[in-house]
Amino acid sequence: MAAMARLFRSSSSSSAVFFVGRSLYTAAATELKSQSFLSRIDPKGRNVQWVFLGCPGVGKGTYASRLSVLLGVPHIATGDLVREELSSSGPLSKQLAYIVNQGKLVSDEIIISLLSKRLEAGESKGESGFILDGFPRTVRQAML
Repeated sequence: MAAMARLFRSSSSSSAVFFVGRSLYTAAATELKSQSFLSRIDPKGRNVQWVFLGCPGVGKGTYASRLSVLLGVPHIATGDLVREELSSSGPLSKQLAYIVNQGKLVSDEIIISLLSKRLEAGESKGESGFILDGFPRTVRQAML
Protein backbone atom coordinates (compact mmCIF):
# COMPACT_ATOMS: atom_id res chain seq x y z
CA MET A 1 0.00 0.00 0.00
CA ALA A 2 2.89 2.33 0.73
CA ALA A 3 4.26 1.76 -2.74
CA MET A 4 0.81 2.39 -4.18
CA ALA A 5 0.53 5.60 -2.21
CA ARG A 6 3.86 6.75 -3.64
CA LEU A 7 2.41 6.38 -7.14
CA PHE A 8 -0.35 8.84 -6.31
CA ARG A 9 1.87 11.23 -4.33
CA SER A 10 3.34 12.97 -7.39
CA SER A 11 0.04 14.66 -8.23
CA SER A 12 -1.81 14.66 -4.90
CA SER A 13 -1.51 16.05 -1.43
CA SER A 14 -0.57 13.70 1.41
CA SER A 15 -4.13 13.77 2.78
CA ALA A 16 -5.43 12.70 -0.63
CA VAL A 17 -2.88 9.87 -0.68
CA PHE A 18 -4.06 8.73 2.74
CA PHE A 19 -7.68 8.88 1.55
CA VAL A 20 -6.89 6.90 -1.61
CA GLY A 21 -4.89 4.37 0.38
CA ARG A 22 -7.62 4.05 3.00
CA SER A 23 -10.30 3.72 0.32
CA LEU A 24 -8.37 1.03 -1.53
CA TYR A 25 -7.75 -0.87 1.70
CA THR A 26 -11.42 -0.56 2.74
CA ALA A 27 -12.61 -1.78 -0.66
CA ALA A 28 -10.20 -4.73 -0.55
CA ALA A 29 -11.20 -5.59 3.02
CA THR A 30 -14.90 -5.45 2.17
CA GLU A 31 -14.44 -7.75 -0.80
CA LEU A 32 -12.22 -10.15 1.12
CA LYS A 33 -14.69 -10.35 3.99
CA SER A 34 -17.61 -11.18 1.74
CA GLN A 35 -18.67 -14.77 2.22
CA SER A 36 -18.71 -15.63 -1.47
CA PHE A 37 -15.12 -14.46 -1.96
CA LEU A 38 -13.81 -16.30 1.11
CA SER A 39 -15.44 -19.53 0.01
CA ARG A 40 -13.64 -19.36 -3.36
CA ILE A 41 -10.07 -18.89 -2.07
CA ASP A 42 -7.75 -21.49 -0.64
CA PRO A 43 -4.98 -20.09 1.60
CA LYS A 44 -2.71 -23.05 0.84
CA GLY A 45 -2.84 -22.38 -2.90
CA ARG A 46 -2.11 -18.65 -2.62
CA ASN A 47 1.35 -17.49 -3.56
CA VAL A 48 1.33 -13.84 -2.51
CA GLN A 49 4.86 -12.43 -2.57
CA TRP A 50 4.56 -8.73 -1.78
CA VAL A 51 7.20 -6.24 -0.70
CA PHE A 52 6.18 -3.02 1.05
CA LEU A 53 8.54 -0.11 0.41
CA GLY A 54 8.41 3.41 1.76
CA CYS A 55 9.78 5.96 4.18
CA PRO A 56 9.61 5.34 7.94
CA GLY A 57 6.18 5.98 9.40
CA VAL A 58 4.10 5.78 6.20
CA GLY A 59 2.17 2.71 7.33
CA LYS A 60 4.03 -0.21 5.75
CA GLY A 61 3.80 -2.33 8.88
CA THR A 62 0.18 -1.39 9.55
CA TYR A 63 -1.05 -2.31 6.09
CA ALA A 64 1.21 -5.35 5.85
CA SER A 65 -0.17 -6.79 9.09
CA ARG A 66 -3.78 -6.10 8.09
CA LEU A 67 -3.36 -7.62 4.63
CA SER A 68 -1.47 -10.55 6.14
CA VAL A 69 -4.55 -11.45 8.16
CA LEU A 70 -6.92 -10.93 5.25
CA LEU A 71 -4.84 -12.92 2.77
CA GLY A 72 -3.69 -15.63 5.14
CA VAL A 73 0.03 -15.15 4.54
CA PRO A 74 2.72 -14.18 7.04
CA HIS A 75 3.87 -10.59 7.53
CA ILE A 76 7.65 -10.78 7.78
CA ALA A 77 9.32 -7.63 9.13
CA THR A 78 13.10 -7.62 9.17
CA GLY A 79 13.09 -5.58 12.39
CA ASP A 80 11.10 -8.35 14.05
CA LEU A 81 13.57 -10.95 12.75
CA VAL A 82 16.47 -9.02 14.30
CA ARG A 83 14.61 -8.63 17.63
CA GLU A 84 13.76 -12.36 17.67
CA GLU A 85 17.39 -13.28 17.04
CA LEU A 86 18.54 -10.86 19.76
CA SER A 87 16.21 -12.47 22.30
CA SER A 88 17.35 -15.99 21.39
CA SER A 89 20.59 -17.70 22.20
CA GLY A 90 21.30 -18.31 18.53
CA PRO A 91 24.70 -18.00 16.91
CA LEU A 92 24.08 -14.44 15.71
CA SER A 93 22.61 -13.04 18.91
CA LYS A 94 25.91 -11.85 20.44
CA GLN A 95 27.10 -10.36 17.15
CA LEU A 96 23.75 -8.60 16.66
CA ALA A 97 23.75 -7.31 20.23
CA TYR A 98 27.18 -5.76 19.67
CA ILE A 99 26.08 -4.11 16.40
CA VAL A 100 22.77 -2.81 17.76
CA ASN A 101 24.29 -1.53 21.03
CA GLN A 102 26.75 0.54 18.99
CA GLY A 103 23.85 2.02 17.00
CA LYS A 104 25.11 0.62 13.71
CA LEU A 105 23.02 -0.82 10.90
CA VAL A 106 22.90 -4.59 10.65
CA SER A 107 24.84 -5.76 7.60
CA ASP A 108 23.11 -6.90 4.43
CA GLU A 109 24.58 -10.39 4.87
CA ILE A 110 23.06 -10.82 8.33
CA ILE A 111 19.66 -9.48 7.25
CA ILE A 112 19.63 -11.78 4.22
CA SER A 113 20.69 -14.72 6.37
CA LEU A 114 17.87 -14.08 8.88
CA LEU A 115 15.32 -13.59 6.10
CA SER A 116 16.44 -16.71 4.21
CA LYS A 117 16.20 -18.75 7.41
CA ARG A 118 12.67 -17.42 8.06
CA LEU A 119 11.49 -18.05 4.50
CA GLU A 120 12.88 -21.59 4.54
CA ALA A 121 11.17 -22.28 7.88
CA GLY A 122 7.90 -20.97 6.49
CA GLU A 123 8.18 -23.07 3.37
CA SER A 124 8.80 -26.19 5.46
CA LYS A 125 5.60 -25.35 7.43
CA GLY A 126 3.64 -25.08 4.19
CA GLU A 127 3.41 -21.30 3.92
CA SER A 128 2.69 -20.40 0.33
CA GLY A 129 3.49 -16.70 0.35
CA PHE A 130 4.60 -13.71 2.39
CA ILE A 131 4.49 -9.95 2.78
CA LEU A 132 7.90 -8.40 3.40
CA ASP A 133 8.21 -5.21 5.43
CA GLY A 134 11.60 -3.52 5.72
CA PHE A 135 13.34 -5.49 3.00
CA PRO A 136 15.05 -4.55 0.82
CA ARG A 137 16.47 -1.64 2.78
CA THR A 138 19.44 -1.00 0.51
CA VAL A 139 20.12 -1.20 -3.22
CA ARG A 140 22.55 -4.03 -2.51
CA GLN A 141 19.86 -6.06 -0.72
CA ALA A 142 17.53 -5.54 -3.66
CA MET A 143 20.15 -6.83 -6.07
CA LEU A 144 20.92 -9.97 -4.03
